[in-house]
Amino acid sequence: MAYMDIWMYNSRPRMKVFLCYLLIFIAFFIFSDIMIGLYIKSSFKPMQNYQVLTTTPEITVSLAESSRASGNVKGTIKNNTNENMANKYLKFDFFTERNVNVGTKYIKVDNLAPEEEKNYELGFRFSDVKSVQINFVDESEAQNATAEEFEVSPVITTTGLISGILFGFLSL
Repeated sequence: MAYMDIWMYNSRPRMKVFLCYLLIFIAFFIFSDIMIGLYIKSSFKPMQNYQVLTTTPEITVSLAESSRASGNVKGTIKNNTNENMANKYLKFDFFTERNVNVGTKYIKVDNLAPEEEKNYELGFRFSDVKSVQINFVDESEAQNATAEEFEVSPVITTTGLISGILFGFLSL
């Protein structure tokens, strides 16, 4: 009997055990991903107080939600004038429950033709935001803003969640 015959003979039970552990790991990974996703969705509360301070262009908000540390604002902007709009910005001012301004963000609106509609999406990382004011400003007002105010935080998706979990496991 050769040396390799012993290892080949014993490899079948090891492979079954390995496959069982692999299936348990995959099931745990899927379960934890679903539970973390549900927890994140439940931590976001809709913002009831949002104000659009301009009527030209028409700005609508389809989603405004916040958690203790971050949030999202999504909607559309429609040019309801007869002029082409260029070099304009959407300005978002975020406030706490006691009307303390915790931060400002800007989104550049490139060329917006008459009757054209575009979607916008803004992720922010400010604490305890309860309301937002949205305004449409010129480039001259946005020039005084810092680079941090132009930075749009990405909205957490499943891909970001999985990469965060993997990074957490690898950093241990």
